Amino acid sequence: MYFWLGLSVFAALMVGCGGLDESRVVRVWHMKAQSERALLEEIVREYNALHKDRRVVVLNKPVEELRNHFLAAAVAGVGPDLVYVASDNVGVFELTGVIMPLDEVLGADFFEEFHEKGKVSWKGRQWMVADKVGDHLMLIYNRDLISEPPRDFDEFVKVLKEVTRDGEEMGQKRYGITWNYQEPFFFIPFLTAFGGWLMDESGRPTLDTPQMVEALRFVSELRNVHRVVPPETDYQISDALFKEGRAAMIINGPWSWADYQVPKRSMIAPLPYNSEKGFWAEPLVSACGYCVNVNVKREKLPLVLEVLKYLTSEETQRRMVERLLSFPTRLSVIESGLVQGNPILQKSWEQILRGRPMPIAPVLRQIWDGMRGAYQLIMAGKLSPEEGARRMQADTEKLIRDSQM
Repeated sequence: MYFWLGLSVFAALMVGCGGLDESRVVRVWHMKAQSERALLEEIVREYNALHKDRRVVVLNKPVEELRNHFLAAAVAGVGPDLVYVASDNVGVFELTGVIMPLDEVLGADFFEEFHEKGKVSWKGRQWMVADKVGDHLMLIYNRDLISEPPRDFDEFVKVLKEVTRDGEEMGQKRYGITWNYQEPFFFIPFLTAFGGWLMDESGRPTLDTPQMVEALRFVSELRNVHRVVPPETDYQISDALFKEGRAAMIINGPWSWADYQVPKRSMIAPLPYNSEKGFWAEPLVSACGYCVNVNVKREKLPLVLEVLKYLTSEETQRRMVERLLSFPTRLSVIESGLVQGNPILQKSWEQILRGRPMPIAPVLRQIWDGMRGAYQLIMAGKLSPEEGARRMQADTEKLIRDSQM
């Protein structure tokens, strides 16, 4: 069934390419959104205009759909030549054998041009060429509403209460902060601020812990006691509330900064310190980049690698820095005045250094899925933090058993 699903997915997404032989067409599936997507499409149009004998075709897909469709297609022996994902996908892709190791085909010299944080290795091999590092959450605040961002949790709660306004006062309520609390990824800075983590050194989930309970209680009280967080939210709602000035702060990543008009209208700041517990709120830090489908035929591989190098080149990364404030992976760009003289990127680097590396272990997928339902019920006030932590652990362990990992 997996085979036929993969074939049907790929066949449904194929598009015409002006009569070019398929061996001269490089297909790229990616998850870039909004401004990032627009720049990628612009860069690809320029490449295609200069190379009439070949063509790059890009297709945007939501993150979960991208991963599942690529897995289905590649297992069936088809799929795009390149797939652009975050580094946490590498473990699953390697386990299922759908991507090829790149150290053999690109050579060690190629990877020496990249910063260590931009290299994605797993089981001693290189599997991805990243065009940005970080993908990290930060605090973003509306400069018209907040002059100085909070530096610790005490200031954080104090500021949230000060800037929150009820509907009677403003016509519609303004919240102190918003974030996508449908996804546990956005909860991680709170978990680390209380000393918690997702798994132990052996990869076993560590979700039913006192640290998890304290972190869940903290975020739950922001919504249900202090009422400084929207009663319902997901990524789109949070994004809209902040853009409309109905939330003074938002927790989001570098992909959003250009749309939030950083630094004119908004500004970024490192996530605050929990002085009571002695821990920083540490976001996950990962690289994002391109993996090569294991099904790419040997005779087509040189063209695919040429496109891969173009999409991660110094020139492309310079444009990403200038337009998107992405933190680059190429050492030549990192060491240039473009990055070293940019105060926003220096703040971003400060947060990157204070972040936790994104686990690559395949079990991370089961942890996200096991956390999600209980986390949403806690934020809705339908489950206590203690009950939620127990359910997260139990659900995750069941998912791991069911997947036979």
